[in-house]
Amino acid sequence: MIRQARGAALVVVLVLTAAGMALSTAVATSAALELAMADSSAARLRAFEAAEAGLAAALRARAWSAGAPWSASGALADAGQWQVEVRLAAARVDASAGVVEWHFEVESAGRDGAASIVLLKGFRITGALPGEPQHTWWRQADPAP
Repeated sequence: MIRQARGAALVVVLVLTAAGMALSTAVATSAALELAMADSSAARLRAFEAAEAGLAAALRARAWSAGAPWSASGALADAGQWQVEVRLAAARVDASAGVVEWHFEVESAGRDGAASIVLLKGFRITGALPGEPQHTWWRQADPAP
């Protein structure tokens, strides 16, 4: 009788140990997945900030022209990198009134590690270049698959 009780106790202890190991493995896997997702989110945020920095740099430079696209690149202190290009999208000339309206598009790509974000911004200028930009639209491009 005592021998059977010892055998049953051993089986119960082994089953509980296996269940505890399975539970601890699941918790560790879940924690590692959450950590990876948080790291990915932080990288996407730094890439977004880098893309915004590229847009700001393009607007500060005021180097747009009707002749050729303008481009630049740079890096943020926290490892995000950006590359930006300003190009003429359209121009409208009213010969009778002498009004010229320029439409430009800014494309800024931000990158941090594997994360990348592309921001697009449109603006128009009425009159002579470089002129004062009047923002017309803004959007985030869909990330590449």
